[in-house]
Amino acid sequence: MIFSTCLRWLAFVCASLTLAAAQTYTVTDLGTLKGDNESSGFWINNSGSVVGCSDTETTYGYPCTGLVAGQHAFLWTESGGMQDLGTLSGGTVSAALGINHDGVIVGYSNQADDLATNFEAVEWSAAGVISNLGTLKEGSSSAAFAINFSGEVAGDSFNSKGIVKVTSWTNDDITNLGGLPDSIFSAGLAINKNGEIAGESVYSYGPPITSHAFRWTGTELVDLGTLDGGVSSMGNGINAAGTVVGQSDGVSTAGVWHAVKWKTDNKIEDLGLLPGGTYSVAFAVNESGVIVGYANISDNAPHAMVWTSSGGMQDLNDLIPAHSGWVLINANSINSSGQIVGYGTKKGYNHAFLLTPKN
Repeated sequence: MIFSTCLRWLAFVCASLTLAAAQTYTVTDLGTLKGDNESSGFWINNSGSVVGCSDTETTYGYPCTGLVAGQHAFLWTESGGMQDLGTLSGGTVSAALGINHDGVIVGYSNQADDLATNFEAVEWSAAGVISNLGTLKEGSSSAAFAINFSGEVAGDSFNSKGIVKVTSWTNDDITNLGGLPDSIFSAGLAINKNGEIAGESVYSYGPPITSHAFRWTGTELVDLGTLDGGVSSMGNGINAAGTVVGQSDGVSTAGVWHAVKWKTDNKIEDLGLLPGGTYSVAFAVNESGVIVGYANISDNAPHAMVWTSSGGMQDLNDLIPAHSGWVLINANSINSSGQIVGYGTKKGYNHAFLLTPKN
């Protein structure tokens, strides 16, 4: 009787593990703004609205580099498809990097007579009206990377001395949050509903680049450090619980980046690699602690990945229908429902994708 009960218990455990590892997704091609040009999805809110960037003039390269005229911000919804958000007056480049649950979008755009590489932080209202968030006093450029429930915006801006500082915008007020001591470039890359910001402060462009991830607590920038022996780390995402995700090098990583996370105690955890791979990067984490990003595989090709505490790191290409025609390259964002956006190749072009959990 005991033996039989144990067998049933083991069968239940094995079945549970199989179900946990079997999360699969449908894949939706979000398209492009023009023809077979390139596109990438950068953020998805809990309503399933996606923002990103698409080329409108060229058919090559990765969109949203900020280097090529004709790259435009987009909003995608299931009912309306992909819509061009345009630029500031006379501008040639824009990108949408964040959207909150009210449909307010942030990113960057250049203006008339500006180079494609000289842009300013912008915000699109839920009605699609674009406004310039501006720069720090006497600064030449800025960018907005994320926006939270309350409309607080995180990003960066040059200051009067030509140094980039972590910057926030709240109710049209711009604030210089500084950077870690002795840094020359600092950016706020993600913000949670509590106003905590994750980002990176760069000390030197090297080689190698030396930088540290940070968490803005609302009163101070906390240095999150690196894996043991590392010289570079970066905080790319943060959830409501304050978990920060990103990447770091270290002695144990042979000097290359591994995806990592920091909990609220600021202790760093190496999230590992895909089988046969040598590097990985984490970009976003949702409220359930599911993390997305990318990592290379044995032939060095980058593949979009998902990480969970129960399943570890998995290649998202193994979790979509076989023979879909897709190679998923990078996963940039995940919402509370587990929907994931990023970009991959399809028929030779980079297209934005949306993954929706099947179960």
